[in-house]
Amino acid sequence: MVEEVTIGQATELDVRHIISVLLANRHDPSIFLRSEGDVRQNRRDFIVAKDRLGQVVGCAAVHAYSPTLGEILSVAVVPEFQGQGIGGRLVEECLRRARANGIEHLWLATVKPGYFARFGFKPISRWKLPVSVLLYKLRQVFQQPWERWLPALSGRFQFMEQEPEQVRHGRLSG
Repeated sequence: MVEEVTIGQATELDVRHIISVLLANRHDPSIFLRSEGDVRQNRRDFIVAKDRLGQVVGCAAVHAYSPTLGEILSVAVVPEFQGQGIGGRLVEECLRRARANGIEHLWLATVKPGYFARFGFKPISRWKLPVSVLLYKLRQVFQQPWERWLPALSGRFQFMEQEPEQVRHGRLSG
């Protein structure tokens, strides 16, 4: 049976639950673990999926690096709720929010490129991103447990982007 969930903006009360969702997925190398302080500092980036009892069962974030450049990250669903479309709903809501906030260039790094290709993401070279963004991601790598450093640095992650809305639909801007 597909569980009913609602998707909404994360609140201060959701911070520890977001950490719990990420920890529940600690064996998934595609999900970076984040400290409570980091999640709290970036709470406005997060959305959460809650079950009918109000328990957080999933999370995702859109982090803006500039007014037009953003990253989707921390897409995670508690294992017992996976396979019900919750992750897809979280990604769709991230896309909607990014566009509503004027983010034209949206990217992500993943070991699951096939999953994100369903949402219009296409592979790119990591070197297409600004150096400041790459340095930010490198700092995030070294905040992970040491056993995650080599897989993250060895090119295991595929960098992907979604083209601006008007380009994806074949319309010229301007």
